[in-house]
Amino acid sequence: MNRTQPNHVKIRLVQPQDRNQIFDIQRDAIQILCSQDYNPEQIQGLLNDKQLNDLEGKDTKDIVFVAEIGEKIVGFSAYSKYWVSAIYVHPQYVRQGIGTELLKAMERKALSENINTLAVCASITAKPFYEASGYQEFGETYIISSTGIYIPCIRMQKWLSSATEGEQPQSDDLTAICRFLQWILIGK
Repeated sequence: MNRTQPNHVKIRLVQPQDRNQIFDIQRDAIQILCSQDYNPEQIQGLLNDKQLNDLEGKDTKDIVFVAEIGEKIVGFSAYSKYWVSAIYVHPQYVRQGIGTELLKAMERKALSENINTLAVCASITAKPFYEASGYQEFGETYIISSTGIYIPCIRMQKWLSSATEGEQPQSDDLTAICRFLQWILIGK
């Protein structure tokens, strides 16, 4: 895979005209990057179910960031309250820190809203990325596509607080917080 080294990555909030570029990134990332962890039927199930929300902000609670190099969008992320909804980077730009910058933007936004914990239902492909960013595995889960395809995923979470060590919850407390969030967000 030919990788281009970015000169300067800019992270900004999404604009309505970004919709098509974001959809293309999402499709390409699923087709190319997830193919090592999911079979063709699962890939197609993911693609069939991935429809972007109204990015103009009218009908979605997600906050969406895009990563640009020059005028080109090379990745995007979305989050809503305690939940990371998506992080996708175009396959030509993976492993260059773009996903990490998108994740950091979401984490800063969450902290600015007094949200100290983020959870994600990560693909098997994305698990190492989240682990490297400090997210801990909370258990296995799955989604079932609209066509009935079983797609395994990993539940993960991270404590974001910039508080001092003594103010961070103990691991048992963090597990209880995550279980509560899991129950609210996932229903399991």
